[in-house]
Formats: sequence, C-alpha cells, structure tokens
Amino acid sequence: MNILSQEEPEILKVEMIQQYHEHTNEELNSHKDLWWKLMYTLFTLTAVGYLAARRKQNLKFHLIKPFPVLILGYVVLLWCSVNHGRADIGDFVNSMYHFIVPHNPSSYAIYVSVGLFLSAIGDLCLIFDRYFVHGILFFLTAHLSFILAFTAETESLSNFFTPLIVVFLVTVNIFFVYVFVTKITPLFIANTPKAVIVALFFYIAVIVTMCYTASVKALSNVLETFEAWSLLDHAHPVAAAAAATATATASTVVESGLFGSSMFKPSTLYALCGAFGAVLFFLSDIMILIRAINGLKNNQVSTIRRLLGSGDLGMITYWLGQFCIALSVTSSL
Repeated sequence: MNILSQEEPEILKVEMIQQYHEHTNEELNSHKDLWWKLMYTLFTLTAVGYLAARRKQNLKFHLIKPFPVLILGYVVLLWCSVNHGRADIGDFVNSMYHFIVPHNPSSYAIYVSVGLFLSAIGDLCLIFDRYFVHGILFFLTAHLSFILAFTAETESLSNFFTPLIVVFLVTVNIFFVYVFVTKITPLFIANTPKAVIVALFFYIAVIVTMCYTASVKALSNVLETFEAWSLLDHAHPVAAAAAATATATASTVVESGLFGSSMFKPSTLYALCGAFGAVLFFLSDIMILIRAINGLKNNQVSTIRRLLGSGDLGMITYWLGQFCIALSVTSSL
C-alpha cells in the first residue's frame, strides 16, 4: 500500500509532463503553420511585386527581383530543420528558435540552398547591364551547386557518368554550341569571339548536365519504387500478405501516395519535381534568348514567339523551376 502511495505522485508527475509537452507541441504546430503561410505569402507577393516593378522605369523597384528565390533558399533549410528537429524540446521559446533558425540540413539541402542563394545574387546582377557577365557567372555556379545536390547521395559518380553517357552529353553540348555559334550569335555579333564560344560551351555543358543528373536521380527513385513492389509481388503469398499489412499499418494518409496508391509516395513525386524544375530552369534560359532575338526583329515575329519571349512568362517559368528544385529536397528527408 505504501509502495503504491509513493508511486502515485511520480505517475501524476509523468502525466503532467506529457500533457505539458502535448499542449506545447500543439501550440508550436499552430505557429509553424502560420510561419509557413507567411513564407509562401512573401514568396508570392515578391514575385508578383517584381512583375509589376518590371513596368516601372525606376530600377529601385527592380531590386525586388532576387527576393522570391532568396526566400526559397531559406525555406529549403527550414524544411530540413522541421524534419530533423528534436521532438523532446518542451520550452516554447527554444522550440520556436529551433524551428525558425535553420540547423542540421542534409548535404542535398545545403547544395540546393546554395544554388538558390547564388541564383538570387545572379538575379540581382542581371538588373544592371554592367554586371551582366557577373550574373551569368553566378548562375553558372548555381548550376554546379545543383549538380552536386543531385549527385550528393550517390556513392560513385560513375553511376551517373558512364562512358556512353559522357559521349552523349558531349555530343549534345557540341550540337547546342554549334547552333549558337553559327545561327544565333551572329545575329548579335558579326564575328563570334573565341571567348564567347568557350563561355557558351561551358554554360551549356553545365546546364545540360544539371538536367541530366536531375532526371537520373528522379528515375532512379521511381525504379527503386517499382523494384520494391516487384519483389513484393513475387514474394511468398504469406510473406507478401504480411509485408502488405505492415506497410498499410505503418503508412499514414500523407504517405499513401498519389490518388491513394502507395506505389507513388510523396518522396518519389518530389524527386520528379527536381527533374521537372531543372528542365523549367533550362527553358527559362531559352526564353531569354528568344526575347533577345525578338527584339532584333521588332514586330516581325509570330504570336507564339512573342509569347515565349515574354519577360513575364520567362520569369514565371524560372520561379516555377526553382520552386520545383527546392521542393525536391523533401524527397531525401
């Protein structure tokens, strides 16, 4: 009887601590939701703000341009902070600090965020004509950072760059450089300098490689999913049933995948977002080129080319590409 009476205060104390943690976590989650909404709202407002600022002659309004991508870089680090955070922090102030200040990011998230920050600096440089070359260099470095991100979780680069693939990438790169040097560059420069040819070669090589590595990472994720389900289908009936039951029990509604199917889980879809974002990034660069060519021919362009060369459509494509690359970080969490 005495033993039970001594244990009761301890049990009550544990229950009170658990209730306190539950209440604190609920309060923290509500603040997290508000913080996410604030970040996404700022991203949208700054993007729309820049589209409006482009119609102003005052360059001060154009300084809004780097902020959408800058916010994405911060959000990428926050995603990692939420998923890698400690669940046993009871103090509300420490919990909020733990949430707002990025910490413990994965190597994939670091490379993606660095690429986004470098892109934001590139956006800032491109506002001013005299810093155009600097902006291109920052974007080139950003592409390299994205390549490191897409290959960060691979044990060996040989999985990405087999001899056949290297030959294919070099061939594609030479083709693009040839088209640029013989068809496009002469529209702007009478005799293409060797420095321009070298710069084009490296820039196109990097952005094509980025699209390739992003695609391989996404397809590898999809193939792993199909292989796992193939093994499950060919397993012993009892073992397969047990595995399916365990999977169904462990899965949450969020993890159930596309249209309720557990075959395509969010991690697979987010990996595909990275490849889609890389392609959109590449298309946004093509749109900049189309816009420049349209400017040379004044009004002698088709409606489709005028649409593709629209600065607004190019920026929206660029932001969507960056957003998809940022979203792909969740595939590695």
